[in-house]
Amino acid sequence: MNKKKPHSSAKQNYHQRQTWVVKARKKLNALCDRIFYMSCDPAYDTQLWNYYMDISAILLQSEQFKPMKTEPSKQSRGVGQFMSWLKENGVNVDGASIVGFTGYDLGLRAERDFLENELILEIPRKLIFSTQTAAPELESLQHDPLIQQMPQVALAIALLVEKYKENSKWKPYFDILPTSYNTVFYMSPLEMMELKGSPTLETALKQLRNITRQYAYFNRVFQNGNDAVSTLLRDFFSYDDYM
Repeated sequence: MNKKKPHSSAKQNYHQRQTWVVKARKKLNALCDRIFYMSCDPAYDTQLWNYYMDISAILLQSEQFKPMKTEPSKQSRGVGQFMSWLKENGVNVDGASIVGFTGYDLGLRAERDFLENELILEIPRKLIFSTQTAAPELESLQHDPLIQQMPQVALAIALLVEKYKENSKWKPYFDILPTSYNTVFYMSPLEMMELKGSPTLETALKQLRNITRQYAYFNRVFQNGNDAVSTLLRDFFSYDDYM
């Protein structure tokens, strides 16, 4: 009798998936290495536009190898849970609510008239997201030069740690965050071309070069490190997240 063993196809699919993940990560790491070397290449110091176009092509190629992630919940669905979370943690939100404004995404709306100098919001320090109130795992990277010298970088890594940590207390906050912003980091090459002839273009291109260098640097750190942050982010870290 040639009976199939139960769940054999499921096991096979799992192993195939794991094999793909390993191969995809290797290819993604190779692309990150290219990005790192290009971002440090002095030849691009005076060829920022060429750097941007070359990096854009590599980032587009890396899309097919980036980690699989679940679709984030819609902001509108998370507002109720976020408001409940605020109240449970001692935030005074009486007389105000979070609503969507056409063309402006979510915002704060007054639900009654406030007197001059009247308190509108009262937020305890423990709910102000910072490297002091979140991601204690970041302590394992305290000697990293970028973490030490650039507070905004440390905050970005702290956000990612809490985003991918199981049972993070900050989940209601993450669920209402926008998924994109109106900054140069989210512009397409065609949109960036509209900045040509403007002094803004050089500043934008330098910012993008710095961000891609940081992304490639931390990808190396997380792939090779044994610290708490690397263990957590190794399989999830992507350019979209860091940006």
